[in-house]
Amino acid sequence: MNTHPLLAGLRNGPDCMLQNLDLVNKRGLVLRVSERLYREASFLDDRMFTPQMEGYWFPLDRLVETLNGIAVPVPHFIFQVGHCGSTLISRLLAELPGNLPVREPMSLLTLAMTRRELGRPSSWVSAAQWQQCFELATRALARSYHPNDHAVIKVTSTAGNLLEALPPDAQHPPRLLLLYIRLESLLAVMLRNSGLRDNIHAGSPAWIADFCRLTGRDDIRLSELSDAQQVVIKWLTLMLLFTHAATAHPSEALLLDFDDFLKSPAAKLTGTADHFRLTFTAEQIDKLVSGPLMRSYSKIPMQTFNPDQREQELRDARRQFHDEIRNGLHWAEILCRELPILEATATYLSNGS
Repeated sequence: MNTHPLLAGLRNGPDCMLQNLDLVNKRGLVLRVSERLYREASFLDDRMFTPQMEGYWFPLDRLVETLNGIAVPVPHFIFQVGHCGSTLISRLLAELPGNLPVREPMSLLTLAMTRRELGRPSSWVSAAQWQQCFELATRALARSYHPNDHAVIKVTSTAGNLLEALPPDAQHPPRLLLLYIRLESLLAVMLRNSGLRDNIHAGSPAWIADFCRLTGRDDIRLSELSDAQQVVIKWLTLMLLFTHAATAHPSEALLLDFDDFLKSPAAKLTGTADHFRLTFTAEQIDKLVSGPLMRSYSKIPMQTFNPDQREQELRDARRQFHDEIRNGLHWAEILCRELPILEATATYLSNGS
């Protein structure tokens, strides 16, 4: 039996990407890509498709068989609260040798959403089946083009619950960057226009499901929450996961405030690159933090954007949505007082905390 070229490619390296999973029909989508695509793409979801792209859906058991026994480097991860500079950090790191950027792969978002259904009668997969698919996806995404390189997988914020699925006792655990901005800043970012508010509405069912599961709180109803309160639920949920990971695995997990990065970009990029065990020089770091990546919108590099413009947008939003931001912070403070499990997150509510 001849092996399909895309399956052969999947076994041989990252030029064939396991881009998505269909867990209803037990199949996975393999695409033919390139190192240039990995390095340029802001998102490895449906936005990466082109009319010329070669791809095919294969049964999951064939994908598992194809990757079985393949030795892959341990992937590292960037988890983030959203709109906190994660694409910029990923692009800066990708300029240093030793890593391949893998930004927001659709397969991991699919697994994150499916994980929230496990144990329910409506779930399409069992816990064991889900774990097999998670191991398949991370193994497929972990391949790199050069010996000793590691994939640095940036996970979309809606897939933050995958932090709980990483093996806690692995012999060679992945290294994690946990990137955030303070709640007050995230409120200012997310409330400033209708498109960002729509993003919050779309993700809120996932956030509230995670929040209630993690905290045991069962009296919060999405239908009763304001936009600011939905941002609060998202931020508290992710920061609860982040602070727990940083406490449980201090050697592997690095918490980073993006605003601290902007104040001292060379020092913070150096610390992050050290954390991922990348090889670099001080001159390389200085060149990067004074270069064009710091003066462009990282998701659309052709578009000019810089820290001063970001700060001006935040000032405008704080002025325009002052009452909503204040009410959101107040509600977050109440939740942190009522729920002891949130105690560690209260430190990160605002710059004045």
